[in-house]
Amino acid sequence: MDENKPDNPEVPLPMHRWIPTEGDSTDPLQDRLYKLQYHMFLCDQKFEKWKTYLQRQFEKEQEEILKKYEKKIKELDAPSSPPQKKTKADSSGDESSRRGV
Repeated sequence: MDENKPDNPEVPLPMHRWIPTEGDSTDPLQDRLYKLQYHMFLCDQKFEKWKTYLQRQFEKEQEEILKKYEKKIKELDAPSSPPQKKTKADSSGDESSRRGV
């Protein structure tokens, strides 16, 4: 069985191979099929263009936000200084407030 033959019914043909051209068929269903497939093709193209546009917009906005908050981001990413040790006065004040509760 030769699978490369286009007339083999078990081998799926690429879409461009089996889309009839408009007006080639006297069958109204075949013409309707062509119109629907062409409409699907146009919708796919429109979707891809819109997806690309939205992706570019997202990347632009992301860059603007990163530029705007670059200083804050660097501050947050920088290693923090070691925590300050509490003095005895601070710790004794905490204990007295706990006793009052």
